[in-house]
Amino acid sequence: MPVWTEQDLAKMDAQLEEVFSAMDVTVLSSKDFHKYRNMECDAWEATALEEMQTAALEEAWFAKEKGEVDSDCTPTITVLADGRWSKLSYRTNYTALSGVACT
Repeated sequence: MPVWTEQDLAKMDAQLEEVFSAMDVTVLSSKDFHKYRNMECDAWEATALEEMQTAALEEAWFAKEKGEVDSDCTPTITVLADGRWSKLSYRTNYTALSGVACT
């Protein structure tokens, strides 16, 4: 999910207003735009959380079925992780301020 700053959102509002006014279409107010955007983000977050919880329960069930539990009968699940950090080199050594991790 993209992360937008308030500046980005203000630019989007202005661009939408300009495009829609050229087509003679009314545009949402900034307040309504943010309200609906937040509702959409909340829905995405709730769905992602629900899916992750379902997946965790399934993994726990599979671990119990295979007998992969600790001394307290808590399922143990193998987790693989990988990550990357971007590096660019244009005659200098530059390390970007962002990376990605997959679990």
